[in-house]
Parts: sequence; structure tokens; C-alpha cells
Amino acid sequence: MATSTAARFFKGIGASSANRSIVLMVLTWLLNVLWLGLNYFWRFASVEVLLAIPVLLLVYALLALLAYTYWGVRDVQEKDAPYANVMVGVIVAVTLLYFNFNLLQFVLGVIQ
Repeated sequence: MATSTAARFFKGIGASSANRSIVLMVLTWLLNVLWLGLNYFWRFASVEVLLAIPVLLLVYALLALLAYTYWGVRDVQEKDAPYANVMVGVIVAVTLLYFNFNLLQFVLGVIQ
């Protein structure tokens, strides 16, 4: 069975499934922010859209924090996985919360 290029890439750099999801979550956030920045979205978008995007990203980061904590602790209990996986997921999710909160503050500053 043929493997995809992305799967071969992640296997080649030694990224496990948990590390892949963390990398892809951060990459998704960065691409969303980059898309907004490159297209000057805030110049022609309504105020409601400008507020909705960072709020939705903030909710996404909060859900990611809850999910990484839940699934990480579950893996520790069921599979005797190391607690380091939980800590890495929580640190990444808290970092996303911080980035999204700062993005919301920036958008509120631009609007006013």
C-alpha cells in the first residue's frame, strides 16, 4: 500500500502521531493568521467579522487545551504513556490561547 508524501515526511523526521497533530495545529493557526494579514482582510471586513474570527480562534484554542489534557491523561492511564506528552500538548494549547488572546486585543485596538 502506498503511503502519502506527508506520512513519509513525518515518519522521516521521526514525528509521532501526537507530535504531528501538534505541529499541524500550530501550522493551521499560523496559516489562518497569515491569510488574514496577506489579504488585508480587516480593511474591508465588517466589525462583526473582525471580532468573530479571533473569538472563534480563542474558542478553538480552549477546546484544544481541553482535548489535549483529556486525551493525554487518558493515554497515561490506559497505555502508561509518559506525562511529557500531556505537558507538550498543554503547553502548545496554552501558547495558542495566548496568541489568540493577543490577536483579539490587536483587532480590538485596530477597530477603536
